Amino acid sequence: MRKFIGAFSAFLKVQSALIVEFYGVIHAMEEAQKMGLTNVWLECDSALVCAVFTVRTNVPWMLRNRWNACLNYCGKIRFTVTHIFREGNACADKLTNLGFFHREYFLWYNRFPPCLFLEFFMNRYNLPMYRFC
Repeated sequence: MRKFIGAFSAFLKVQSALIVEFYGVIHAMEEAQKMGLTNVWLECDSALVCAVFTVRTNVPWMLRNRWNACLNYCGKIRFTVTHIFREGNACADKLTNLGFFHREYFLWYNRFPPCLFLEFFMNRYNLPMYRFC
């Protein structure tokens, strides 16, 4: 059974979606390290970010030091990274929107925000989320 540990949203003044994805993963792993977690399963909707964990190619230069620290931490714990389609990652999408609209650099939530309830409930009980264009 999945348990809510925490969540964050952030406002980043960057132009690239790839940089935002890397920032998200780095922030998540830094928070996991602060909490002393030793068993982490990261689900990411960026196939490229997931691949970088296994292929170990270069990341954007402005993130390289923090990324290397992230990889160092991942090497010391039981760590799994898997790709998840955007439709399965509705909680992360909602948190991204919160960060954008609140314009705060970093907000940590010990309890899930009420506006996230539907996405969290559906994820917890493996109910499908659909995205219509």
